[in-house]
Amino acid sequence: MAAPLMLTIVASALTTVTDWAGWHFVWRHENTTEESGPNKHSATSIFLSYYLPFMPVLAIILGPLKMDVYNNAFVEVSTIVLFAVLAIVTGGVAASAWAFKNRIEEQKASPSLIEPGDNLPEHAQEHLTWTTGMLVICSIFWWYLLIF
Repeated sequence: MAAPLMLTIVASALTTVTDWAGWHFVWRHENTTEESGPNKHSATSIFLSYYLPFMPVLAIILGPLKMDVYNNAFVEVSTIVLFAVLAIVTGGVAASAWAFKNRIEEQKASPSLIEPGDNLPEHAQEHLTWTTGMLVICSIFWWYLLIF
């Protein structure tokens, strides 16, 4: 159980750091102006970004091999469900960010043909590619934990 626990901790930490980087460098600047300033985190966003990734770690720690609060069946089911949720959420957010990036590039290529949509400042657009790549890596990590 030590290896799955360590892999889960690494995946959780990587997901949390990736969510923080995506928020801090890119998404808090979406649809903002100099007067309005950056966007604020919502309670849902905080839960999904910073608490949900560590729930599989908590499920494993509370299992029979560490604290023995839950039985092994509960640990197995809860980690499978949480791994699947995190794999789907990180993959979906990465796909959404990739589509957003492509839409921005299309708007730059033909600004008169595509109506302007969401506004993302240039400094935030510079970070969109690497934060999206990190999300893809997180999704792959969660899928790996789910499958193996």
